[in-house]
Amino acid sequence: MSTRQLRKLQKQRELAQASEGAKEDIEASDESDELARPAPRPRVSLFAALGGEDEDEEEDEADAGEKVRKDSTDLTQPQTAEPEKKSKKKKKKKKKKAAATTTAVAASAEPEATDEDEIDKAIKELQINTLQNAAAAGTVTPSHRTSELLKINTYHLKALNEMRNLFGREAMEAADAEEAQENTRRRRGAVNRQVDLETYLREPPGAKKLPEVTLRRNIFIQGRDHWPRQTSGGLSLKEVRQAPDGSWTEYAFCHEKDYDAMQTTFFAMVQMGDPMRLVHMLKECPYHVSTQLQVSAVAKQDQNMALASELCERALFTFGRLATLSFRQNIEAGRARLDFRRPENREFWLAGFHYIRSLIRKGTYRTALEWAKLIYTLDPEDPYAMRHLIHFLAVRAHESRWLVDFLNEMERTNENRDLAYLQQTLVLAKLQMGKLDEARQDLTRGMQRLPWLYCALFQELNLDAPPSIWGIHADSDARSFWVKLYTLKTKDLWNNTQATDLLKSVAKALDRIDVTELPRDDAPADRGATRLVYLEGETSLLGVAPRHLLESQPNYDFDPLPPPEEENIFTNESTHLPWLQQDHRRNGQTQEMLEQMQNLLGRRAVRLGPVGDADEDEAAAELEDDEELRRDLEAHAARANEPGLLATLMQLLGVGRAADQRNDGADRADSSSDEMPELDVNNGEMREDLPGSWPEEDAGSGNER
Repeated sequence: MSTRQLRKLQKQRELAQASEGAKEDIEASDESDELARPAPRPRVSLFAALGGEDEDEEEDEADAGEKVRKDSTDLTQPQTAEPEKKSKKKKKKKKKKAAATTTAVAASAEPEATDEDEIDKAIKELQINTLQNAAAAGTVTPSHRTSELLKINTYHLKALNEMRNLFGREAMEAADAEEAQENTRRRRGAVNRQVDLETYLREPPGAKKLPEVTLRRNIFIQGRDHWPRQTSGGLSLKEVRQAPDGSWTEYAFCHEKDYDAMQTTFFAMVQMGDPMRLVHMLKECPYHVSTQLQVSAVAKQDQNMALASELCERALFTFGRLATLSFRQNIEAGRARLDFRRPENREFWLAGFHYIRSLIRKGTYRTALEWAKLIYTLDPEDPYAMRHLIHFLAVRAHESRWLVDFLNEMERTNENRDLAYLQQTLVLAKLQMGKLDEARQDLTRGMQRLPWLYCALFQELNLDAPPSIWGIHADSDARSFWVKLYTLKTKDLWNNTQATDLLKSVAKALDRIDVTELPRDDAPADRGATRLVYLEGETSLLGVAPRHLLESQPNYDFDPLPPPEEENIFTNESTHLPWLQQDHRRNGQTQEMLEQMQNLLGRRAVRLGPVGDADEDEAAAELEDDEELRRDLEAHAARANEPGLLATLMQLLGVGRAADQRNDGADRADSSSDEMPELDVNNGEMREDLPGSWPEEDAGSGNER
């Protein structure tokens, strides 16, 4: 049944009740004025001016009102019939009203029951359709429940809203006023002297600003007044495809011709290694995302965290300027997708990750959680391992109820072996919810399943491990990786009286855990988790991360640990440049330098003494197999055109140092006599021996020593 028919039924029901009420009033009163009063006219719909069906509904309402007035007029006549006739007349009126509604509704003696049945039927049909759509979506995408859990509230994407909730609007306004005064003082004091990087990247006073609508209505970031008024420079957003069942829609960020040229220039400047060139490029192209992220890394190295965070915000603001209405709607519904294999899309992941880290430093955990959910939603493969941030951010943000539902749904639909570690945070979530018994049960199962994790957690909390888990440690790099990653994120959450007391009581009540009945090892870290720890920069984690992933090339700060070349989707030449240069290094300069080093090694062996061919071949093979040397050579290959490369490589190997010293000494011996001689450290006299030669010892000096 359509919505229009349901509304008609509801109105007829109200009109029937109104007529019955009027009849009762007439029978109870003897005054003619009361008997002649008509029933109130139904209120006209406010949407009647829109036309279409609303006009028809307005006509139906007018006809129904006229019918009520007629019924009321009939009721003014004297009632002389017997009770049986009166009852029959009432039934006839009800049947006429039921038949006049619509042919789609079956006639009934009780219209109220008919209305309720039709409404229930319509609701059931809607529920059936929803379940069918969810089932169809579950065949190719995460379950409908997962999509519901990952809906994004754009209000929580902006840190300013959370800070207002934490500190109050007055405090935030006072902070903004203080910042404005500081900026004014900085601009006035910057006259006739050098300015800092932050001031240089700001627009000068009096410059045109971005429109207020552009600043305020950005889906991701609320813009700042001092950001330049320029376009994105050729960056665009396009819809790629849509799921047959409508459960997701894939989008892609695209580089137009001008933007592609900027990207090529950016890559060339990265190869030069001069950060100031990038700063000047950012001044000229203020909304070039790769340059923003690279200069943000430079600011972070200079300990300017405020500027680093602001540049990440500007990068996300650039992406938000491209958002279409459908993209906004799908983001909010958790149905928007980006393909991580496209290098243009990966910039959004990188900007979002760095922004999440800045939000965590500020203590705005609710905003950080919403961003982590957004990045997790964009690709079901989770290329940045956002699941390892979501679980502890949810507890920080007091979203424990949501975390329980999310992890339970992941257990049902996800096959990642590291999920067992994430589920241990359910203990903290249920403690936060006040469910102590459930938390105790989950903790008991967790200790029996992952005793090495809790043994490490006891050590991190400076607690003595009970006999049940004492001495049970992670016995592989893969297992150590997951243990260290979990304890790094959650040890502060466990460090409270309620959690530690529960840990000690549960561990003390358990018997000694038999590890032989548990899985022998965990799955190794995937590329996403390795990328996460690489960006985190935690040395303890990097030491147990898969080496083949960490050492994969190319690997740049603007695109950390990208997928292998064959898995990428290249749409223009600039995004393919890192792989093209890597091929050039592998097939050209690096191989030539290896051959030069082998020749140098052979000449060095001749100087040191006669060796056999077998020894020389063995030394050359050791040089060729030295992975550390190869990494150094590849690192220097990027600077192959710079002077002094061969000398640097020789210094790394310690090759030819003695020869250089002898040559240097010979040159100095042939020079003019007015050159400064060397000081004899034994007698305090000036000697004219070769530089670097040890002074001859006489008997007196030897006796003195």
